[in-house]
Amino acid sequence: MDFKGRRPLIIAFLSEFVAAGVTVGAVQVYFSLFGNDMPLMFKLVIAGAVAGGVAYGLRATIVWCVFLALLPSFLVGALNLQLPIWVPLLGLAFLILIMRNSFSERVPLYLSNHKTLNLICGLVPKDAPVAMIDLGCGFAAVPIALARHNRHPDSQFVGVENAPLPYLVARIQAWRAGDPRIQIRWQSLWAIDLGVYDLVYAFLSPHPMPRLFEKAQKEMRSGAQFISNSFSVPNHPPDQTIPIGVGRATELLIWTMTVQEHIPSDRHA
Repeated sequence: MDFKGRRPLIIAFLSEFVAAGVTVGAVQVYFSLFGNDMPLMFKLVIAGAVAGGVAYGLRATIVWCVFLALLPSFLVGALNLQLPIWVPLLGLAFLILIMRNSFSERVPLYLSNHKTLNLICGLVPKDAPVAMIDLGCGFAAVPIALARHNRHPDSQFVGVENAPLPYLVARIQAWRAGDPRIQIRWQSLWAIDLGVYDLVYAFLSPHPMPRLFEKAQKEMRSGAQFISNSFSVPNHPPDQTIPIGVGRATELLIWTMTVQEHIPSDRHA
């Protein structure tokens, strides 16, 4: 079965279950060889290595693999410190709330910095109507920045997000901005019709880019711009590249969409 990171709780259960079984077996072997109990440190190393390895084999993200590898140590540490068992479990729940897309789509939470926001604003007119969407908007910095830059009453600035905690923060940020042109939607980016937007922005990861670009080519109208922060599309060089020059020294990759009409071949020629 190929989980592809889409079932984080099942992956967590299987990883820790296998890790527990292997650790118990190792303890038994250790006792038969040395006549005493295995040191706690050895148990934690075995359990962590197995849990992380199983998660990696099930194609979980690196963040999830590392967390599951450390989870046995977190649980034992909580018990040794006489903390309630819900303390590490609360940390697990928080990680799922904020990093849901990392598990389901291999898309970590990336936030666009101020230099990026300024560069994107420079691509949008101040007085003409524009419809834009941020796919995986995080805390809604991009739609809010563009709404402040462009004051046309008919403009539309949409952010979509389906990680619970970032979505909640984005809704609060949009509410604080007090601009009805800003909309934050709980929605998968794959369910969005991109054909109604002049500008589509994405700061995702390499994994979804080929499929997303194919979707953009099929749906976006001619002249609309598809902008990717940092992540390219194999075999599709951008029409324009703008260096960001701060932070991770990344760049904006910009494609201007063209609609190619299908011309049937003349088989009788």
